[in-house]
Amino acid sequence: MSTPGVVRVGDTVRRPLCSSSDYVHGLLLHLEHCGFDGAPRFLGVDRKGREILSFIDGFAPPHNGFTLTEDAVRAGAKLVRDVHDLTQGTPFASGSEVAAHRNLSQPNFVFRDMVPVAIIDWDSTRPGTRVDNLGDFLWAFVHPALYGDGEPAAQMLAAAVDAYGHHEAGVAEAMLEHVRRFVLDDPDPGDWGLGELEYMKRNAPLFEARLRPDVD
Repeated sequence: MSTPGVVRVGDTVRRPLCSSSDYVHGLLLHLEHCGFDGAPRFLGVDRKGREILSFIDGFAPPHNGFTLTEDAVRAGAKLVRDVHDLTQGTPFASGSEVAAHRNLSQPNFVFRDMVPVAIIDWDSTRPGTRVDNLGDFLWAFVHPALYGDGEPAAQMLAAAVDAYGHHEAGVAEAMLEHVRRFVLDDPDPGDWGLGELEYMKRNAPLFEARLRPDVD
């Protein structure tokens, strides 16, 4: 867990409150009410002023560099689609389309047998669009650069988009824009960040062709 002050207590996780806590607590209660089991349950606030969340058993990757199976990327995409569908038209999407978790990297998923079963660390969530959030997921979770240039990466991205279902055009551009922002927001992105940006620029035309909504 990368958030300071986060501890496990029995079958719960305790986290410091933050400026978005009220929004996140309401969202988690809404997802629970809808029967969605791919997120922690909000259980209240303890005597130390920490939020209490249910602990989800499994493996949370320590970094974002794991190559995943097609089944894994499909399962992750379905979790994201469920969150979008369950929040569209609700106050949690106020002013936009859906509630968008803004850090859909591998460490913010819980895996069992290396297939994701839940999304954690919802503090960054706020209203957003499907295509932008899907682009974030494709870059940060599928992480196409792990599969090299060209078709192997495009195939993994296409599998994720297929599992997500209907989407608007512009997913590949949304991926590229996330990488651009990542590099621009970091005063020292280093060779890794610059390499990610060059990779996305180089492969964006192929990804755009493979991820168009009218392509099977």
